[in-house]
Amino acid sequence: HEGGENDFDANKRARVGGVGRNTDDNLESRTQGAACLLGREKIQAIDRDYVHYYTLSVGGEEGCDQFIFQHFNELCVIGIAPSHKAISNGNTVVGIDFDVGRSGDLSGNKPSGKKKAGAKFMKEDSRLCDIICKGGERYRIRCCMRGLLLEINERLVEDPSLLNRKPCSEGYIAIVQPRTGEENLLSLKSANLITEENYLKSRELKSSE
Repeated sequence: HEGGENDFDANKRARVGGVGRNTDDNLESRTQGAACLLGREKIQAIDRDYVHYYTLSVGGEEGCDQFIFQHFNELCVIGIAPSHKAISNGNTVVGIDFDVGRSGDLSGNKPSGKKKAGAKFMKEDSRLCDIICKGGERYRIRCCMRGLLLEINERLVEDPSLLNRKPCSEGYIAIVQPRTGEENLLSLKSANLITEENYLKSRELKSSE
């Protein structure tokens, strides 16, 4: 997000329409909240408005950890956790491929209008992309939740190093709107999510605070 609007203006704009109302206008306002997550500084400025969830060893692949950061307006940002094998232990990401899985090339997924026509419905195991590392390793990134795919981070195609440098902010993978009735992510057994506190304990990491 660039221009004259500051972090708190963007946050205020994301609140329009209230929380939990399933109107077209509210869906549009929730989508606009994505601007709040385009920089680490912005996350820190309004961190209180996000709940951080994690899921370990996605797809049964040890060390392939991912996160879901959920804004209070229900919008979810999906990415790879700092402990993910692709960016830990000195590994370097050199490419990202959005043309994977049954959904085809997700870089062409551009919903339009208040009803987000054209948005693809994703399941927990739906592939968002593949991450390619310098050593040739290829890691599948899953959606980890059910909902409409509103946006993929096309900046990663031009600058995959964002995954190494800023995995939890500008290196996010996608933005997803939860399926109606499944906004309470932690209650969904199929999502297999844990809190940030439990994630840090599981991976023996220290909080960034």
